[in-house]
This record gives sequence, structure tokens and C-alpha cells, in this order.
Amino acid sequence: MPAVRSGVAELYGHAPVWAQHVLCSLEGLRLRWQRFPPGFAARLAEACARSQWTAEQLAAHRLVRLRAILVHAGRNVPYWRELFASLGFVPERVQHVDELEALPLLTKDVVVREAERMRAERLPHGIDRDAIVLQTSGTTGAGLRLHLSPDAIHEQWAVCWRYRRWHGLEPGTWCAQLGGRVIVAPEDTRGPFHRINVVGRQVLLSSYHLGPTTAHEYLRVVKQRALPWIHGYPSMVAALADAAYDHEVQLPALRWVTLASESVGPAQRDRIVRGFGVVPRQHYAQLESVANISECPLGRLHVDEDHACVELLPHVRDAEGRMLYRIVGTSLDNWHEPLVRYDTGDLVALDETGPCACGRPGRLVAEIDGRREDLLETKSGAVVGRIDHVFKGLEFVREAQIRQRVPGEIAIHVVPRGPWSPAHEDRLRDEVRSRLGADTRVTFALEHQLPRGAAGKLRLVVREG
Repeated sequence: MPAVRSGVAELYGHAPVWAQHVLCSLEGLRLRWQRFPPGFAARLAEACARSQWTAEQLAAHRLVRLRAILVHAGRNVPYWRELFASLGFVPERVQHVDELEALPLLTKDVVVREAERMRAERLPHGIDRDAIVLQTSGTTGAGLRLHLSPDAIHEQWAVCWRYRRWHGLEPGTWCAQLGGRVIVAPEDTRGPFHRINVVGRQVLLSSYHLGPTTAHEYLRVVKQRALPWIHGYPSMVAALADAAYDHEVQLPALRWVTLASESVGPAQRDRIVRGFGVVPRQHYAQLESVANISECPLGRLHVDEDHACVELLPHVRDAEGRMLYRIVGTSLDNWHEPLVRYDTGDLVALDETGPCACGRPGRLVAEIDGRREDLLETKSGAVVGRIDHVFKGLEFVREAQIRQRVPGEIAIHVVPRGPWSPAHEDRLRDEVRSRLGADTRVTFALEHQLPRGAAGKLRLVVREG
């Protein structure tokens, strides 16, 4: 979702609404060049063709790319060069993905700690020298900066649009988007609560103002513009679908609903179908680009085996006795900062009911049990999901959990990465208030460890009481 970069954030915040539309479109232009460069159509066509490959063809394709990235890491990345040497691991001899088991899992904490040594000293011939630096917060709330090769971003978007094409979507389709970026100031209670990115064909809906008194405005925009596609966080899309159902609002132009960035529960799916009359589809990915899972037209979740080398490691049984598997992945296109056996912290249950009748390849997943969190409620009654954006780039935070008992008040429980200072607290408070409003009361509690659920997952947001 286009958003204003930090260098012009202040300008955006003080600009009139018409100028914010322009700035969103300019950012959309920048992202188009970053994600969809000349030649992207050919890359997308190649990705779509691989949907017809056999499992054997995909395995051979993946192994060649895996060996290449491992050889590069062993020769040109200090962290991997030293680790491989200490373990006697020889990338050139790798003949099967199972051989990766000789290496330890890579955690986000190690990537942050070893940041300089994780980056390549030299790049293969033909690889763009300029990395794209992006930030993620992830499921634990710990900030992470990554240097990504343009190839990694282009390939991830090709796989994403392949999945969308499975459902009849094409690039250039107008979309209403509910994401985590701040596009309308939290203290703005009059609206409008959307901004337009003409270049990206997006109507950006604020996730920080959706509530009982504003939902009609969101639905009015979607209906008047005859938007055929809604995309966003499941928690927010389901809340908008509830409003459509409660107010009996029909959206006759709506054909697609796609979900990302949070786990999708059966109840959320039911609410979306009830409110919009459209079956939602989901896609799992992460900025680290080490795993992708896509829902096919028959509603089954396929691991995108051509995108990354994905390991599903047994982790724990859930309350129903199902084994949950940890998603561990190795990037195949990020030459600037290769991640090998990166532990995403997300879990899946496998679908063992047999091959999918759609004919597409890939291991099947029954449910993605990652990034599941509660909603926060502001003082005005608006509900906000996926608030982990407040932790992006804050490398002084090892882990964090937001707890709420009363609307408009939150307590942030923090496991700091080092000494904690008032400046850290002020910065984090400012980040929260920029999304939830200046009237949000924020308190802090420093912790040595945060509680995990039965499956070992840390919930980022917890509603108490």
C-alpha cells in the first residue's frame, strides 16, 4: 500500500487533502517502478507457466537456484562464510534440500545483531548493485531492516500476481485497500477517510478510523466508485463487511476480496461472505521473502515451491491434536542479504486430504496460524487491526506486546534489546499516537520475557477483561 516515506512525512501531514492525493499517487509511481519494472510482464508469464510444472520439475528448478545462492553466501557474505567453514558445510556439494538441516535456524535476533556481516561484500555479475532497504516488524514486534535485491522484490510480486490471476484479477484493476499505513491523521474525525493513488489504481481506506460512526462513509466510497476489489487485513475487511451487513448496503460491482498480513479464521471468512457476498481469498508472504502460500480457486492453500526453499518443521500439537509446523525458509533471489533457514515464527497445519483437483503443484496447507491478533479500540470507538507497524525500524525493541482493557488506553509490554531510555519510550509513544491519536493513553512495562500461547506463538495484541 503506498505511503509517504519518512523524508516527506511532515509535508504530507500538513498538506491539504487534494495534495495528499497527489503525494499518494507519486508514491504509487515510485512503487510501480520498484515492483513492476520493464520486463515484469515476461517475469509474470514465466511464473504463471510454472503453475503447470510437475513436482519433479519444480524441485530441480529450486535446487539449482538454492545451490547458487548458497555458493554466493559462502563466498561473499562474512556471516555465512564463517558459519559454513565452522560446520564443514560445502555449498557446491549440495544435492538435496534436506542437506540444509546441517545448518542452524536463523532467527530475526541474529539478523539484527549481525546486520553488517549478513550483507554481501560482492555481487554476482548482472545483479543490480543497489539494494532496496525495507523494514518489517513481524509477529513479535521486533524491528528489522533488510537489504533486498530488486530481483527478490520483482519475483515476489510476480508470484503474488500469479495467485491473483488464478482468481481472474489483472494488474490495473481498481482496488479499495485497508492496510496499516497512516494516510489520514488519527485526530481527523471529519474525513474523508480515504486517499487515492491514481497510478496504482487504489482507493486507500484508513484502518485507523473505521468504526460504527464512520463505516457508512467507507461503504459509500466503495459503492460510488464501483470498486470491484477489496484488499486488506482480514480483521479490518471483516469489520467493513459487518457494517455492510448491518446497514444492508449492497456492493454490486464487488467481485474480489483478497486478504493478507494476518491469519484468516473461519468466522472472519463467514462474516465477509455474509456482508459482501464474495468468497475471500488469501495469500501468505513476508518481507523477508522466504516463503509464499497461495489460495487456489478451489479454496486450498498451496506452498509456492518455486519462490523459495520452504521447510515445514514439526513444532507442537494444538488443542485439537493437530501437529503445527513452523515455517522456515531460504530466499533464492536476495543476493544482497541472503537468508538461509530463516525462522519466520509462523505456524501452519498441513492439509492431508489428498492432491488438489485444481492441478496446481505445491504442498497443501490447511491453515496458517501466524500473525493472529486482536483489534484495538480507540477512544472514539474505531477499531484498529495490525498495529505492529509502530515497531518498524525500532531495533531497540526485541519483543513487544500491546494489551488493552479500556478503549483509548493501552499498555505496551517491552523486552528491550539493550538499555532502555526515556528517549526510546518517547519515540515509541509518538509512533503509537501517530496511528491511534494523541488522546490515546500509553503506558509501558519492561519485561524479561513475554508469555506465549499453547502453540508457542506470541500474540502482539491482547484484549484483556
